[in-house]
Parts: sequence; structure tokens; C-alpha cells
Amino acid sequence: MTAASEARLFLIGWNFRVADSAVRERVAFNPEEVREALTQIVGQGLASESVIVSTCHRSEIYGLVEPDRSDEQVRRFLSEWRGLPLTEIARSSFRREGPEVARHLFRVAAGLDSMALGESEVLGQVRRALHLARESGSTRAVLHRLFESALAAGKRVRAETQIGMHPLSVTSIGLELAAKVVGDLCATTVLVLGAGDAGSLFAQQAADAGVKDLLVANRTRERAEALARKVGGGVVPWETMGRELARADVVVGTTASRTPVVRRADVEQAMQERRGRPMFFLDLAVPADIEPGIAAIYNTYVYAINDLEQVAEENRRRRAREVPRAEAILEEELARFLLWFGNLSVVPTVLDLKKRLEEIRDTELARLPWGERERFQRFADSIVAKVLHQPMRRLKSETDPGRKLERVEAIRHLFDLDKDE
Repeated sequence: MTAASEARLFLIGWNFRVADSAVRERVAFNPEEVREALTQIVGQGLASESVIVSTCHRSEIYGLVEPDRSDEQVRRFLSEWRGLPLTEIARSSFRREGPEVARHLFRVAAGLDSMALGESEVLGQVRRALHLARESGSTRAVLHRLFESALAAGKRVRAETQIGMHPLSVTSIGLELAAKVVGDLCATTVLVLGAGDAGSLFAQQAADAGVKDLLVANRTRERAEALARKVGGGVVPWETMGRELARADVVVGTTASRTPVVRRADVEQAMQERRGRPMFFLDLAVPADIEPGIAAIYNTYVYAINDLEQVAEENRRRRAREVPRAEAILEEELARFLLWFGNLSVVPTVLDLKKRLEEIRDTELARLPWGERERFQRFADSIVAKVLHQPMRRLKSETDPGRKLERVEAIRHLFDLDKDE
């Protein structure tokens, strides 16, 4: 087998950059579908190894294909499996091959290819993808090493840069600001006004952040009760919400009311009952839920959605400044993987060259009289070993994948190592 014809890495993907949400939904895989697809891809010989990374923003099929196979067959498989025209599958996808497959995966694992630059969740998603591939028996030496290397690279980026340090979502920023004002969120009471999408999102993230005493108030009590059950919280009747403000350290407005629902007079009364302990108000509603004058009350802190968006924009700039350092780390880790991967093509060539030299040795020894062959055998073996030593050392020490491939192909051509193919 020539180095040029050895198995190669490929990637076919659909992400938020190239495919709209409708297409991404059609090609997305749940865990059971990942297992089934991997079993079929490898079972049908479309790839010798395969891993699928599928999230709400991307579906990517990684594979190792033999020389007589094309990754076009994987597109055809997905077209038939999903009932989508092959032209649509091809038009809405992107393709990578060789070292660019590894570079792309490393960027994904580090959060550099995410909608939210530097997001941390994607590292766990890459880890789960490898776990599912192991369960399916679709990954062996190459893709296992590729994904483990990507995970290590992603961890290094997190540890050595601040690309994931500054929150980008207004909810995360709001929780961070609240903690600075009222202290440990686990020991605070949070009151969420409204049980719609924004209220539900904040309540869920607050629960995930460790808030134990989470209250929900909504004009429709049934919706408040449903959200409270979901996040393990309690319900404050809408009619008495103003009188019960004193219970809350953090108040979050998310309603669709045309007028403010939290009045200054109610907050002044609440602050008297709280004996001046600080209150944090987060107004995520448009129009505002928090009456403007509340910000003037001593020890109250009011942040509107515009304030949070400004913080988010500054945090995006901070993360962007970390990208060059992150990319430098990824290139270091990528070089290590490519060196390892490149050596996989070196080994067969060294073995074939050794075989060819031994054939030449045996041919020449056969010309000698029988009694002299044994005397020259050790001498001939020494020559073969010395001739092999330098090419083997140079090939294994070459770090540039392209130059390594050129040298491997040159050796195979010069010594006619593929004459029997």
C-alpha cells in the first residue's frame, strides 16, 4: 500500500454557518440514532472508523476511509436514511479532509467554532460523541486518538486562556452581578416575575446555579405552579407579590406588562422590613417591569436588559482577544497528533523497505557457494540494518505532514515498493 493510498481522515458537517435551522433539524441525531448510524456506516464499509458529533447547532460525521472508498458514499447514506435529496445534503454541508479534519475538531472542542465564542458545553458534547462511538464499536486507534487529542487541546485552552471566563448570556451576567451584590446565591431567595420563555430560562439557570429558595409569581397561577414544579421552587400569589417583596434578595422582571409591576412604594416598605439588607433587581422585560425610581432607594441595585447587553458585548470583545493564544495552543496540540498520525504511514513503508532490502540480500547471498553463505550472512544483515537506520530516523523525525508524505512516496517510488500491487 502506498502512503498516498492509505486510509485518510474526512469530515462532512452541517452547522450554523452553512445550513439553516430547518436542514440542521433534519440531519440531527439523537443518541440512539448516533449508535444506529455509526453501526451502519462501519458495517456497510463506508468508513473503517466513524464518530458523530450532533448538537443543536451542528451535526458532523468524522471518518477514516480506505483508498477505494469516497466520503460521497456517506452523504448518499445520510440522504437515503433521512429522506433528503442528495443535492440538498451536499449543498448545505461542508467538507474537510486530512489535517484540516483534526484542525476543525480541535477548534470545535475549544469553543472557537461555536455561536457563543468559547462556550464550555461543547467540550462535554465532544466527549459524549466519543463515548457513543466507543459503545457502538465504531472507533479504534485513529479516531480514538484524534478525539482524545481534541479533548486535551480544549482543556488546555480553558486552563491557559480566559476565553471562557466572561459570560455572554444576559441571564448568566445577571446571576454573576447578583452574586456580587447579595453574596452566595445558594443562600439567597430569588423571585422571578413571569413564567414565559424569559422567566422559565432564568428560573432554570438560577436553579442550575444552586439557588435553593426560588419563587415564581405570574398572573396565571397555573403557569407559575408549573414552572415552580419544574425548578423545585415555590409560588407567590400575583395579588400579594408587592407585599411579599421583602422575602426576596433578588427580583427578576420578565413579564409582558405594559406598565411596571414592581412599585417604588412597595420596595421602600420591603427595605424597611429587611432592615436595609441589599436587594438586587434585574429587569429583563421590555417595557420595564421595575419602576425607574427604585434605583434611587438606598442599597437597591437595578440593572436593565440594556445594561446587561453592554456587559455581554464587552465580554465578547474580551473573549475575542484570547483567540490568538487559543489558536497557538491548538496548533501545538495539532502538531503532536499529526506527528503521531504521520508515523502510521511511515511504519508500513519502513517494513516494506526492510523486506525489499532483505530480498536483495538473499538474492546476492544465493549467488555464493553454499559454504560461504553463512560466513557472509551476518555481514549482509549489518549492511541492511545500517541502510535502514537513516531513512527510518529521518522519516520519524519529520514534523511537517506534507514533507513526510513526499519522502515516504519518494522512497516507495525509488525502491519500487509497490510493484506487486
